[in-house]
Amino acid sequence: MKKYFEKESARFATLLGKLEGKRVAVLGHVRPDGDCIGSQLAVCRILRSRGIDAVCVNHHSVPYNLKGFVRDTPFFHEDEFENDGRVGFAVDCGNLARLGKTLLAKAFPQGIFAAVDHHETNEFFASEENIVITSAAATCHILAAFCLDLGIEIDEALAEALYLGIATDTGQFQYSATTCDVMEIAAKLVCAGASPAKISHELYEQEKFQRLELLQRYLATAKLLAGGKVAVAWIPKDAFEATGTTREDTENFVNYLRSIAGVKIACQLEQSHTGVKGSLRGAEDYLRVDLLAQKLNGGGHIRAAGFNLDGADLDLDREKIFSVILEHLREVDGAVA
Repeated sequence: MKKYFEKESARFATLLGKLEGKRVAVLGHVRPDGDCIGSQLAVCRILRSRGIDAVCVNHHSVPYNLKGFVRDTPFFHEDEFENDGRVGFAVDCGNLARLGKTLLAKAFPQGIFAAVDHHETNEFFASEENIVITSAAATCHILAAFCLDLGIEIDEALAEALYLGIATDTGQFQYSATTCDVMEIAAKLVCAGASPAKISHELYEQEKFQRLELLQRYLATAKLLAGGKVAVAWIPKDAFEATGTTREDTENFVNYLRSIAGVKIACQLEQSHTGVKGSLRGAEDYLRVDLLAQKLNGGGHIRAAGFNLDGADLDLDREKIFSVILEHLREVDGAVA
């Protein structure tokens, strides 16, 4: 029988044994996406199927287009959660800061017990076990492979959660991380009950008109730098109030910039409660936007990363951020035109 990640699957099986008798909180990163939510749901459901008391907890709420995938899995916002002796199990997160400073300080000052992730910049922050496979297309890819390698039963809800993460982190199977194994695993999840049509409908065909109004304001700020190699845009400070939207409505806006012909690095900015949040996309691996994000207090994937600059102001510091991006491009790509 084919094994996808044989050694790591064995480590995951050992980890499951160590969690027997414990109470667990499965944690994801701030501003959760499909792979984050899917991974949390998957780990939580795997643990609960083994009789382990597990819940999901996030710094931010589940995005509106992902709420339907939660089903009956107990899922809490940090404001609703009081840690009564649960150990932390982090998924799809490269470092502690990405879990949310307030959640960590409030509920997990002792640190995190275990982590499963696929980010190149992972800092191996869990105290007991860090299973990091950077060649994987998604954390849900890793978890799905573990289930198949170990013979863990995959019901419809688990299949749906795992497929969700794989589909979103591969850009609906468009990105270079989409390998034969990824497609094979996705097919097995479909056989187990995941519906590509349903998942795609929930993700991409439930747009709010207000979100389109927000997109219009965002695209009005777009401009090209470095002879068209860098595309930038930002959410005007009054845009959320004016359109009746929230920060979660900006998900995937940066991909409009990434799709422009000739663009190598795309950057989306917005004012957050604590500073300036940025999303980065790179056209090719060598551009290493994960390392660019680290220069701006962030991290992520080789082609998709993000950052949060505490204390920064969108209007006052925007050009400084752009200068960091241009300098990074010079370093990896030679002289900027």
